Order: sequence, then C-alpha cells, then structure tokens
Amino acid sequence: LIALVAIAAVVLPMVIDPNDYKAEIAAAVEKQTGRTLTIEGDITLSVFPWLGLDIGPTQFSNAAGFDEPSMARMEAVQVRVKLLPLLRKQLEVDKIRLSGLHLYLAKDKQGLTNWADLTAPVKAGESTDKAATETADDAAAGGLDRLVIGGLKIREASIHWDDRSTGSRYEVNDLSLTTGAIEPGEAFDVDLQMQLLSTQPAIKTGLSLRGELLIATDLDALTITGAKLEVDAQGDSLPAGQLKAALTTDLSLGLEAQTLLLPNIVLDTLGLRITASVTGADISSDAPRFNGTLAIAEFVPRKVLQALGEAAPVTADDSVLRKADATLAWDASLQHFAASALTAHLDETTLNGELKVQSFDAPAITFALLLDQIDIDRYLPPATSQEGGAEGAPGDKAAGSPGGKGAGKSASESGKLPLEPLRKLKLNGELRMAHLKAFNLRSRDVLIQIRAKDGVLEISPLTAKLYDGAVNVDLTLDARKDTPRFTVNETLTGVQAGPLLKDLTGDAPLLGTANVKANLNGAGNDVDAILNTLKGSAEFSFKDGAINGVNIAALIREAQATLKGLPPPKQQQPNQTDFAL
Repeated sequence: LIALVAIAAVVLPMVIDPNDYKAEIAAAVEKQTGRTLTIEGDITLSVFPWLGLDIGPTQFSNAAGFDEPSMARMEAVQVRVKLLPLLRKQLEVDKIRLSGLHLYLAKDKQGLTNWADLTAPVKAGESTDKAATETADDAAAGGLDRLVIGGLKIREASIHWDDRSTGSRYEVNDLSLTTGAIEPGEAFDVDLQMQLLSTQPAIKTGLSLRGELLIATDLDALTITGAKLEVDAQGDSLPAGQLKAALTTDLSLGLEAQTLLLPNIVLDTLGLRITASVTGADISSDAPRFNGTLAIAEFVPRKVLQALGEAAPVTADDSVLRKADATLAWDASLQHFAASALTAHLDETTLNGELKVQSFDAPAITFALLLDQIDIDRYLPPATSQEGGAEGAPGDKAAGSPGGKGAGKSASESGKLPLEPLRKLKLNGELRMAHLKAFNLRSRDVLIQIRAKDGVLEISPLTAKLYDGAVNVDLTLDARKDTPRFTVNETLTGVQAGPLLKDLTGDAPLLGTANVKANLNGAGNDVDAILNTLKGSAEFSFKDGAINGVNIAALIREAQATLKGLPPPKQQQPNQTDFAL
C-alpha cells in the first residue's frame, strides 16, 4: 500500500494536469448556479504527503441587474489534507490559507438580493434524490475518528454590503483571521482584525477580537476564554466624534443543550466600567429565556458628559453630578424585559425599585420606585441665570410682535401633546419619595401613582405632607378624542403659610393655616389652549391668619399716645395683625 501511494505521489502530478479541467469545472458551476466561475490562475495539485490544491485568482460572477461584475473573487487559496491518516479514517488538514477574498453582497430597490437565485428551494423530486445521496455517502464514510485542522489564515479580505432599498452601505476592509490548530477538545487561539465603514451614519470603526476557543469533542459545545473585543470608532455622528470601548468576557455555548453563559462581562467606555453576567436557556427555540446582572461602578457624571462631547450643565450647586452608580438583576425573553433589585445612587440620593416591560409589540410598562431624598434645586441653573432669563423676557416679547409671530407659532406647535403615543401608552407605576425639595419648597412622604391605558392618563393619587399639612391631587388627561380633556382635583389642608412663604420667597408676610380645595377642567392640545378653557371652582380658607411684621392695633395705640403727648406704650403682643378669612 505504501509503495502504491509513493508511486501515485510521483506519477499523478506527471500525468494529471488539473488546469485541463478548468472548463469542465466552470461548466458544472454554471449548470448548477447559472453563474460564471472564472479560474484565472493556475491550479496546482499535490499528492504526498499532502493531498492538496492551490488555486490562483478566481472570480464568481454576480447576479443579473447588479452593478458589480463579480459577487466574489479571491487571489489565492490553499487547502491540503494529509494522505496517510485518511486511510485510518482520520482527517488532518493543513492550515487553510485564503488571501484577497472580496465578497460583494447587495439588495436592489425592490428588495431582491444578489444571492436569492443561489438559495432557491429545491424542486420536488430533487430533494429526495439529494437526501438519498447524502445518506449513502454517510453510510459509506462511516464517520471520522479524528478531525484536525492546522488553522485558518485569512488576509486582505473584504465584504461589501450595498442596500439600494434603504440607501445604506457597509464595508468590511482589511479583514484578517488567524487561528491556531483546530482540533475538537483542544483549545486554540483566535485573532480577528477588521475595519468597518458605514454610510448611514458615516462611521469608520476598527475592530479587534482575540481569545482562546475550545470546541467540544462531540461538537455540541463551544467555549471562549479571555475574549477581548476592542472598538475604535470615528465619525461626526458619534459623541465627541470618537468612541473607544474594550469588552472582555468568557463565553460558553451549549449547542445541543441550547444554553448560553457569559459569567463575567466587563465593558470599559466613556469613563464607565460596566460589569454584567448573562445566562440563556432554549436559545435556539421560539421562546428563548435570558437572565443576568448589571452593575455600573461609581463614576463622575460630569466626566461622562464631557466624554460624550456635551458640556456639563451649570447647576446651582457645583458639588452635584460628582458621583453615581447602579446595580440591577434582570430577566428577558422575546416578549418582555424585567429589572429587579434595582439600586442607583446619584450624589446623596438613593433609588430602589423594579421595572417591567411586557409585550414589546404593544409595550405595557409597570414600575415601583423609591427615592430616599432629593434636592432638585441643587441641579437647577443658578438663581442669577434664572434672573437673567426673567430680565430677557421683554426682549422675547418684542421678538413675538408682528415680526416674531412665526417663532411663537413654532413654539406652540412644538408644545402640542403627542396624542398617538399617549393613546398607545400602557403604564402602571408608583414613585415614592421620602424627602423632596423643589423650588425651595420641602415635602415628605410623597406618593405618585400613574396609570395610562386606552388613551387615558391618570395621576391619582399624588399625595405629600408639607409644612404640617398635606396635599392630595388627582389629575386626568383624556386623549381619546382629537381635543384632549384635562381635569384636576386638588385639596390642600392644614398647611402653615408662614414657613411655606418663607421658603418660597424668603419672606413670610402671612401667617396661619391654609386650606384649599379646587376642581378644574379644560380642553386643548397644548398648555395655552388648556389655560384658555380652564374652568371650575375653588375654595380657600385661612385659620388663625395674621399679617406678619405689622401690628395695626399697636400702631393705633402708639398714634393715640403721641396725640396725647404720652410715651408710646410698650408692645406686649407679637408684631403681627390677626385676621379671619
């Protein structure tokens, strides 16, 4: 047998020239595909110790109606199989080398791809013959005892995707792939490099992927260890014109068990470090399930904004937006996403809660969130900026005179309620705040319950305790008709006016306990229309009321003493004037 192989190794290359079969190969390809295969270079045959082919420049024609003449072309390919192991049912392939591969994929304006004719369904009768042939081949082969591939080496490859139906175009250039020896049950290195260009949006991206890959002996599982993906993207549409990111992870994929495991994902980008884990089940079924965790390590929001190319907002308190972090657990499917055990921090504020989105086709959102305390005033523009805006108001009015009507109309248009999104919105949520400070007013035990369904948005109740009293508001927006209707019922009970006015204005001209009850309604598609149609009733009462800073009775007594030439009496009562309202 060895002698016969040795003789074949010497004789076959002398008596057989594979280049003589170029025409037959091209004819067979054209018969099967209707395309033209052109082998421009030489075909070199080797037999011993490697049974192999080296093929020079080759191209495969494109489908009719597409601009590019070739769908695929390559400069050279080398495939070699060790001869003697084949006799022992062992397949040992040398490193497969492919250079200069250029693949052109396209879709025309009607949505037809340039490979549609190659993937046409097999005609009746042909499938049976094919299945019988494959069965016979499998039976004859009897399976392989061992499969070894010396590796892959692809260089100077490119892939072009041209979608004329959307006007988008993507290019993968300078693609190179190098691997170590590939043998089931043995780990091997993978190194992938490429440049990605896109037109919509215009972005140039460099991608690099390295890691160690392990294919199970029975080919039913795949493991990647120490995978590292680096991205360096540039483009005007990107934040600050550039985005860099590095992602490391391990991955286990069970093909037969349909499982996915990424236990330690780490992403570094924009000054953020995000760690996560993912577990998947039934991943190739119609109902895959996933769950995992996500954590954003403490970061500086101001620096992240700068990395995004945005200026940090000017705030009343320069010490805010200095630290933040977040953690959550999640689970998801093709029809839902849920975040539980949510905890987030922004400066001194802590947020806890959960959120769920059910049915992505018509999203139904539920949430329950709790804030321990927040001072919104710290995040608003400084008082000087607000005053400057007030001073600029007259100028704005001038701009809104006859020459500025257009701008006013544009502002009105932009303030219209989004009716269609409101009609589709399904929402049921609750927000609680233990302590809230806004516009210098302080409240506690704030509860906001919000519901939306079938075009009706309700905020009911909205309750809070403030200044020894309480507020209760029920608000409804009915957007089912072209002209939305707005109703609000508000009750304010037992609120101390003095401390409230002191915090709000810096002065407390009135003292006493205020009670307010209002029932209002209006209609319109913007704030101005609602205010113009606003009507209803309101009740107001003031208990133990007093004008602070002025004691009218004392002034009268002083005047009387002055007229009589007597010294002013000593004031014993508080410097205020009681009244009833």
